[in-house]
Amino acid sequence: MYGPARRLRLPLLLLALLVASCAPGRTPSPAIAPIPLPAVSAPIISGADQLVPLPDGPSAFAAIVDVLRAARRSIELELYEFQRLDLVAMLLDAHDRGLTVTAIKDPSERSSETSWAVLEQGGVRVVAFPLERLTIDHVKLLIVDGVRAIVGGINWGSHSALNHDVDVLAAGPVVDNLERVFRRDLALAGEPTPIPPPAPDRHVQVLVTHPGDGIRAAALAAVAAARHSIDIEMFVLSDRVILDALVAASRRGVSLRALLDPTQPQNATTMALLQAAGAAVRFYVQAGDELLHAKLGIFDRATVLFGSCNWSYSGFARNHELDLLVHDARLARIFLSRLEQDWVASTP
Repeated sequence: MYGPARRLRLPLLLLALLVASCAPGRTPSPAIAPIPLPAVSAPIISGADQLVPLPDGPSAFAAIVDVLRAARRSIELELYEFQRLDLVAMLLDAHDRGLTVTAIKDPSERSSETSWAVLEQGGVRVVAFPLERLTIDHVKLLIVDGVRAIVGGINWGSHSALNHDVDVLAAGPVVDNLERVFRRDLALAGEPTPIPPPAPDRHVQVLVTHPGDGIRAAALAAVAAARHSIDIEMFVLSDRVILDALVAASRRGVSLRALLDPTQPQNATTMALLQAAGAAVRFYVQAGDELLHAKLGIFDRATVLFGSCNWSYSGFARNHELDLLVHDARLARIFLSRLEQDWVASTP
């Protein structure tokens, strides 16, 4: 027997889909199409952490669906872009089953308003991250039952599964530290909540910006420490400080390779600058409508920096971003394999 909330669910979602599809300048979204569910790979054990690499959109969304289905107590979500009404339906169903569902949204991201409104109308607690001028909440974070998390660069947009992104499904102390970020963001949004102390973790560092500047500092330290190779796959690479560091690394003999998205105009200037310093740089060759949306740096094939943060001034200094710095050659090898595929496919 369905209660009133469930009886209203389908009309509500259909109305939301109609509104989204009729918005000016938009084509109908595949928002409630079935989600392909490829197998998720086995976890990498890194200290007390377990990390399942999610090196593309299909694997990320497969993991998202898996953990939402398996949730038993709570779902916590912080997203920039969210148009996937199939995932909205899963969150509403979890709420109806008695789970505590809490979401933090970026109130400036207009294309996601329908999804957030449907969740709020269904009784889900949705709060807005407090924004300053020229700031966005660019975090992509899902935490389930306080023990598993998906974090990285993938949005929950209607076309996000097509994009080239990297994420991980995580368990262990890294999730405690991601929970700490989520709770701090709730507090910043005016929601009273206890913030746990940091959990010790030598293998995986959780890094944030605005508040904080940990991501640029970590990127600069990793570039300075690199002795053999730096491999980058990046949506936007334009921050002058990091570019100066990359040029210096290339000139001291570090093999530097960068694969950049061609749709971002800043990347053309970056390409010329890095090539002049001896780096190998290519624009990603699109097979369709996808973007090279990754924010990935791999250092000496042993350390990986990835997440939501573009290596731009806005990413490092203005936006609220979330990255992981992982010291594990196995994860580096898996993400490097994906970068290599994109590099070969983008041969001029």
